[in-house]
Amino acid sequence: MKYQFEDTRMQTVAVPARVVDGLIGIATAAQLKVLLFLLRYDKLAHDSASIASFCNLKEEEVDAAVDFWIKERVFAKEQGKLRLVSAVKTVQPKELPRVQPTIVLEETDEDFRGLIGEVQRISGKMINSTMVSLLYNMSQNLHFSNEMILQLVAYCISIDKFTYRYLETVAVDWYDSGINTFELAEEKIRTLENNRKLELRLARAFGIATAFSAKQKEAIAQWNGWGLTEELILEAYNRCMDNKGQMSFAYIGKILEEWNKMGWRKPSDIQDLTKQTTGRKPHEGLSDLEQLAIARMQGDKK
Repeated sequence: MKYQFEDTRMQTVAVPARVVDGLIGIATAAQLKVLLFLLRYDKLAHDSASIASFCNLKEEEVDAAVDFWIKERVFAKEQGKLRLVSAVKTVQPKELPRVQPTIVLEETDEDFRGLIGEVQRISGKMINSTMVSLLYNMSQNLHFSNEMILQLVAYCISIDKFTYRYLETVAVDWYDSGINTFELAEEKIRTLENNRKLELRLARAFGIATAFSAKQKEAIAQWNGWGLTEELILEAYNRCMDNKGQMSFAYIGKILEEWNKMGWRKPSDIQDLTKQTTGRKPHEGLSDLEQLAIARMQGDKK
């Protein structure tokens, strides 16, 4: 059966070509629904609930779909807002064919051939032609030094994620973020490792058997970036359990956001909110968030 539009002047939604060329076969129906919705209504602000209602999906399906399109670099998230990635900065396959390693090595210098050998040594296995092409891309088109590439490879191996897709994703993220020196890469890896260790400890403390979602990992990284100690995060968790009787990541996040605004970084910084102002009655029966709001208003009036 043929499909053709009678009116070619109708309103349209532009879908990035790379979605059709390389992702339409692996994207789920939910992911495509969310993509089309966001492309159509890109000028408006939406929350997960409104998108879920419009697309007949669950909120968690919406969040997972957005994470998918960010991971595939169709969208980028900057300062809490999404933007459409206009172009992928890596070289496309037609510009960098995935050829046999022997052919690539013939066209490169001794340093690059040494890089291939070192990657195989630290990974403990022979790398295939697609990986050789990726390393060549990182070297020649992303302008990563051999030392930076080995740093990234070693990090991926250390977290058991030495795959073409993961290595490519991290490399492009570094390139887009302006990480272009050994020192900046070292600092980035240190931050990633600290965040990963904190995630593991918090998962045990919160009693979570599965991995945190991408959105939750982003929040944990933010807490770490604020300089909040692990003890302060656990204090927020304990107050969440006392007030709600169950673990709520969003509630914990709200408490920590308020504590950060107060300048509190460790449990000893927490003030007794019921005794902040002499002569005032304690705000009994109020939650931590409500007491924090009152304390902030009182502070603003001073």
